[in-house]
Amino acid sequence: MNNSHPLLQKLEELFHDEPFDPIEEELFKWFMFVYMGKGSGIKDLDSMNFEVFKGKLNILIDAVYEWHREKNITG
Repeated sequence: MNNSHPLLQKLEELFHDEPFDPIEEELFKWFMFVYMGKGSGIKDLDSMNFEVFKGKLNILIDAVYEWHREKNITG
């Protein structure tokens, strides 16, 4: 990946010097998940379906957050 690649530019914007803060740490884990080939089917979505996917992803992220918080509270 060359230095002018859009993904590399975004990574530089998102991740600052280590140690990562808690937000960067979690983002990096999610990035590594997709970097290792998971979720690669996203490339097959047209622009309209990609927008729908992003909206649903936000809903999923909210649900995962709440699920983990409830799981932590109830043990």
